[in-house]
Amino acid sequence: MEQNQRLKQGAFQIYTGEGKGKSTASMGLMLRALGCGFHVYYLRMMKPRWKTGELALCPTLHPNLTYRNVEQDWILSRSKHIPEHVEAMTVALATEMDVLQTVLCSGEYDLVVVDEINYCLHRGLIPLERAVSLALARPPQVELVFTGRYAPDALIAVADVVTEMRKVKHHFDKGVSARRGIEF
Repeated sequence: MEQNQRLKQGAFQIYTGEGKGKSTASMGLMLRALGCGFHVYYLRMMKPRWKTGELALCPTLHPNLTYRNVEQDWILSRSKHIPEHVEAMTVALATEMDVLQTVLCSGEYDLVVVDEINYCLHRGLIPLERAVSLALARPPQVELVFTGRYAPDALIAVADVVTEMRKVKHHFDKGVSARRGIEF
């Protein structure tokens, strides 16, 4: 595919729900866009300590991909109860939202993925109004994707596409731990 291809019409998509596959779906979209010559900006917000397969591969995967990870000492199961962690993550994410605003409106990227932003909104780490204004500022030729559980109704109202992953059955409920290379 020609490397100077650009997206002609974008949309605002949300992948949400309690089921598995939200981040995975956004990564599949990322690969599809890269394969078509598009420029992609991918930001992971709530997986700073997870040494996932995609974190090992994506930063150098493709010249059209900017792959970033919020670097914070956030522990998913505990940090929400530690005021210092909440404050540090709130500050870090405020900075990331400033960067995202610039990236989204720059015209440099065809696809902008913000992984786990919905969870950040749910935890109050990012003001809802800030996320809604970011979505509304999306230039028409840019595809914007927000992932994570608990997508707020205000975001769903302004989205063009909303996909809810619904858990029907999951082996986590039987005590199976997350498996390297499959869940992370």
